Amino acid sequence: MTRHSKNSTANAVYTYHEKHKDSSTGGYGTAQMRMSKDSIKEFDCCNLTLQPCRDPVITKDGYLFDKQAILEYIIHQKKLNARKMREYQKQLDRKQQEIDEQNANDQQKKINKFLEKEATYSVNQTVKTLLSSKHQDQPLSSFLITPKSIGSGGTTSTRASTNNDNDDDDDDAVVTATPASTASLKKLSNMEGTQATQLPSFWIPSLTPAAKKTELKKPDQHVYCPISGKPITMKDVIDVKFKLANDVDPNKRPLVAVRDRYVCAVTGDLLGNSVPCAVLRTSGNVVTMDCVNRLIKLDMLDPITGVKLTDNDIIPMQRGGTGYSGSGVQLDAKLPTPAMQ
Repeated sequence: MTRHSKNSTANAVYTYHEKHKDSSTGGYGTAQMRMSKDSIKEFDCCNLTLQPCRDPVITKDGYLFDKQAILEYIIHQKKLNARKMREYQKQLDRKQQEIDEQNANDQQKKINKFLEKEATYSVNQTVKTLLSSKHQDQPLSSFLITPKSIGSGGTTSTRASTNNDNDDDDDDAVVTATPASTASLKKLSNMEGTQATQLPSFWIPSLTPAAKKTELKKPDQHVYCPISGKPITMKDVIDVKFKLANDVDPNKRPLVAVRDRYVCAVTGDLLGNSVPCAVLRTSGNVVTMDCVNRLIKLDMLDPITGVKLTDNDIIPMQRGGTGYSGSGVQLDAKLPTPAMQ
């Protein structure tokens, strides 16, 4: 075997162990590890707290929870949904306010346009009345004010007399504004016309571009199970009754320190991750699936209360796994990372 370099990773002498060593050191390749029994939840532990249940309840899908833990989870999710709904309602109110403001601006523009035409008509009627007796030889169009003549910067003539009984020539003088003087006035004043509503600078914060807020969708008001992802309510959960083993005393030794804690309510067999179990909806007792198949399904009666059972009243428990692959639980943990070619 030839001597190879550290960086030569494509030839046949790059062994399997060297590849795994380099992958773990450099962070390349998919990280894979087999979980031990200590990494697997016990069948009687809560799916949220991962501790033995003090007041166990089970969903119709077979997931076990502590009643206090699942109640706090449901309340928290409802508060979160209510907060999202308030934000969504604020977004709707903001959109409606923008629509109302736009409609109000359009209406104000129409009113301003109408008032401008109405003011021009009133001034023209006044000029006609005042000049009808003094300047009969001149056309009235030279004295009238029109919106076009005001906006185009042309020559504008108005009569400055306010006393009809005065015959002096000074009272009949006409004030004339040239286009050059009108343009100079507009340049000097930044409050002329619509310039009063325009901002003079482009670098102020209100004129800089801003990203729009993300549009929210209407939130779902349902609360979903943290494990199965299906809708869940407190009415759907069922109280569970575990039967303690004969030599187990919670007052002397905590349950978490005891390995074999519970037994079947009918046969007395020990319960654990290796034993498939089921909960009877009518009584809440935990029995083995072997007891269900051999005894309970013969007459479909609850052996504790004697109540008639149906197939939906028998809820298989979603138990944890064991250290053996035959338990049907996925024990391999994988973390995909960049692969080294």
